[in-house]
Amino acid sequence: MLRLYFIFFLLPFASCGQTNSAFKLQNSSSVDLKVPICITKNDCFCFSSDSNLYYLMMYYSDAKCENKKLIDSVEFSPYNSTIHSLKSQKNNSYVVLWETKYEYIPVIQAYYIAEGKLVRMGELEVSLPCQSCESFEYPIKDIQILQKKQEIEISFLKDVNYKEKDSSEWKLSKAGVLKYYFNTVSGRFRKKIDK
Repeated sequence: MLRLYFIFFLLPFASCGQTNSAFKLQNSSSVDLKVPICITKNDCFCFSSDSNLYYLMMYYSDAKCENKKLIDSVEFSPYNSTIHSLKSQKNNSYVVLWETKYEYIPVIQAYYIAEGKLVRMGELEVSLPCQSCESFEYPIKDIQILQKKQEIEISFLKDVNYKEKDSSEWKLSKAGVLKYYFNTVSGRFRKKIDK
């Protein structure tokens, strides 16, 4: 009888573990205007810039960059632009982070890919809390991404700075407090600060 109670006690924990799926970093690649970045053989990103180097454009395409579709653009950076692909441990879906570094801040755009379709999730307005950083260190290594049913949760394993809505000032968030949520059905992207 005691064994039966123990099994019933563990059942909710086992079922909870099966509903959540972590996204693990698969690859990080620097953007090159001449070479596409492929996360699968059919899910590739191609890049171009305007002639004045004001903007860097990202296209979603196949490995040959044929029939490419414009997805997004950012201001051109003389520093670095990187694609980070994170794969679900449960299925063939991906979260792709496009990180572009500027003098003191990064711009990190997030995208969701499932079944050959790409959806723009939104921008992660975060940076590491450093007042006089000379080097580019941003929280890509410290991002935790989980999928809980139809919602993807993005949180941070270290303290980060973030911007509140309609504000230009940065605020400090302790590890695990700031979270972004993306609903894979509705496409809604929101930020939440757990107090």
